[in-house]
Amino acid sequence: MKHLRITGLLLLVPALLMAQQESHHPGGPPVSLSSPRFELPPGTEEVSIPFRLVNQHIVLPVMVNGQGPFQLTLDTGMPAQEIGLHDSGKLEPLHLAYRDDVRMKVGGAGGKGKAQPARVATGVSCEMGGLKLLDAGAIILPPIPGFAAYSDGVIGAVLFRHFTVTVDNDRGVVTLRRPESYQPPDDATVLPLKEDHPAPLIEAKVRIGEGETVPVSLVVDLGATHAVSLNENDRGIAAPASSLAARIGRGLSGPLTGKVGRIRALELGNLTLKDVVATFPDKEYQSPRGMDSRDGNLGNGALNRFNVTFDYAGGRMVLQPAKRFNEPFEWDMSGMQAEPDPEGSVKVITVLAGSPAAEAGIKKNDVVARIGGVKVDAGSYYELREKLRKNGDTVAVELQRGGKPIEVSLKLRRLI
Repeated sequence: MKHLRITGLLLLVPALLMAQQESHHPGGPPVSLSSPRFELPPGTEEVSIPFRLVNQHIVLPVMVNGQGPFQLTLDTGMPAQEIGLHDSGKLEPLHLAYRDDVRMKVGGAGGKGKAQPARVATGVSCEMGGLKLLDAGAIILPPIPGFAAYSDGVIGAVLFRHFTVTVDNDRGVVTLRRPESYQPPDDATVLPLKEDHPAPLIEAKVRIGEGETVPVSLVVDLGATHAVSLNENDRGIAAPASSLAARIGRGLSGPLTGKVGRIRALELGNLTLKDVVATFPDKEYQSPRGMDSRDGNLGNGALNRFNVTFDYAGGRMVLQPAKRFNEPFEWDMSGMQAEPDPEGSVKVITVLAGSPAAEAGIKKNDVVARIGGVKVDAGSYYELREKLRKNGDTVAVELQRGGKPIEVSLKLRRLI
């Protein structure tokens, strides 16, 4: 009997879903439980799939075993060639064929809880944009409050290792091409991309304050909603003095804490993003479950400023500035951090002292009912919280405390 382990991480604030699969031979390549096949529409070398951007996640509609569409998050941080599906009632019509000879565990790389058992299925078929994925595998993941409200799972290496993947953020379309048919545009910035386990790597530079730029090796994680997460070290990477201590995410097994601050610049080849909001995880979360996260993590909060192509076969990441390239980077301006609980309510987990939320009397464990007059639930919260990132706006927030309604007005201001 095979014994495998998947180590998964979901950062909801910001968000990231990663999976690590290990065999009895540590350091070796990930074990593949399936041998997927692909069928493109006759006479074509590529397909295009419209996507939704939800909570900075790229969500693709995918038919699974003829059912759906299932909403799968596209993630370079998913190294397994299987798709991940959240365990729910939606799986019953799929009639999945589970492997009894495989044992697997999933755990929150960012949290401190224990790994949980997971089932594995093979012989799965998927279809997206006319592309058929046959004889695939599926890993059944535990549902995660909030994330599972808008995503049914994750898809990653099974696409990135067989196609060039272009995310056109201007058009809201993902294009999959045969690698041999792809040529970068003449005006594009091309960065060397090293496919590593559990995620690809690039070299970049950051400038924290007024000092010199510092070279950094970053994990490229399309499933992370932050712009960049940096590991503090003795080589010039340190959170700015004005940074705020905050809960910066949640793994399958618990919350992650760290600091949030603004760095002067993030340089990707000849392209520079300025005044970037960066997170700095506490030391115990810098290398979750022993994974080598190098100097940090480049997330979709930065990548969605580009039209970006991941070309694993060519060992390159290709960038062209998108329409959002020069938009300012922002963080929460209310001082209220909230997240969905397993029952679907959105509860306040922290209130920053001296913030608009604190001044309005919001307290930990208050239930957020409405933001700007719109009802809040686990699925809508991540879109509605964007209303709390507009400097100078006044936003009405309705809460429930002890079953009684409370209405407050928040005068938003930059806290970072």
